[in-house]
Amino acid sequence: MPTENKTAEPLKVEHSTVTKLVITGAQNLDSINVFLEDLAPRKGKITVNCWGKSWTAYWGGMWDGLNIGQFFCELNTSYIIGYFDQDLRSRRFSGDALANEARRLVLKERRRFGYTSDEAPEMCDAAEDLRESPSVDYLHGAHSELMTKLFGDEWWHMTSDAKEPNPDYAYLERIILAVQQALRQEQPQQVAA
Repeated sequence: MPTENKTAEPLKVEHSTVTKLVITGAQNLDSINVFLEDLAPRKGKITVNCWGKSWTAYWGGMWDGLNIGQFFCELNTSYIIGYFDQDLRSRRFSGDALANEARRLVLKERRRFGYTSDEAPEMCDAAEDLRESPSVDYLHGAHSELMTKLFGDEWWHMTSDAKEPNPDYAYLERIILAVQQALRQEQPQQVAA
């Protein structure tokens, strides 16, 4: 149960003006809600929401003379994605790509007489088990022995090429581009550089 502090100062409440945009009609995207808040000269915050996910960024050093909407339009999508989600990458681990690389390596070694005619098909079949691997960490527990046999003792270095385009990154990029288009449409004379 919370205790009351009778000597506490009253809470300070400040008001600010927030602009809300609702963007519809973007191809293959649900409606997008955008909240723009100019906090002070050269300081602004934007929140973008689409289909239950939200991304927020604050800039405390925007270029002189630009509001948050104008500033947002001047930035490239990869920079914005870095602000919205520092862990999101354009490419991600792929069990399919890893399995394909393992099969390619087995066939290459077979041609070099690294595997016998009986071993090569067995190794290719074993490599198929890698397709369902969700991450490199999973491989350490589930397929460490197979990975060592296929790629050597430091096999985890070989997984850096086992990547595919990240659909979450592409999705956020499409949202950002739609927001930028809507902001330019909303303030064409101010945003044009």
